[in-house]
Amino acid sequence: MDENLAKDFVAVWQSELTAMAADRELRETWAATLGLWAQAANAAAAMLPHEQTPGSTRPAEPPWTAAAAAASRTSMDEVEQLSRRVAELEQRLAQFLDRRDGDSAGPAGEGEAV
Repeated sequence: MDENLAKDFVAVWQSELTAMAADRELRETWAATLGLWAQAANAAAAMLPHEQTPGSTRPAEPPWTAAAAAASRTSMDEVEQLSRRVAELEQRLAQFLDRRDGDSAGPAGEGEAV
């Protein structure tokens, strides 16, 4: 990267950050946003279990934690079916573009269902 370009880049960002720091409304918005994040973090921490399992230094698992369900085979079949369909459509698009570029045939896809 050109040294002058890098210096210009840094200068632009310094001026932008200086302008943002001088903007009262932006400072107030960021302060409110950070306050909300802090409240959310405190609420999340309050929901964590504070008891320890006897003989363990780790916190107890929350009682609502459930094992993740196994992936549905149906969804994998659907993904494979969609992949085949996309491949088929890509092939048809390539054929259409080949015919269009060659101008050797009429419009592709007449009477064909998508």
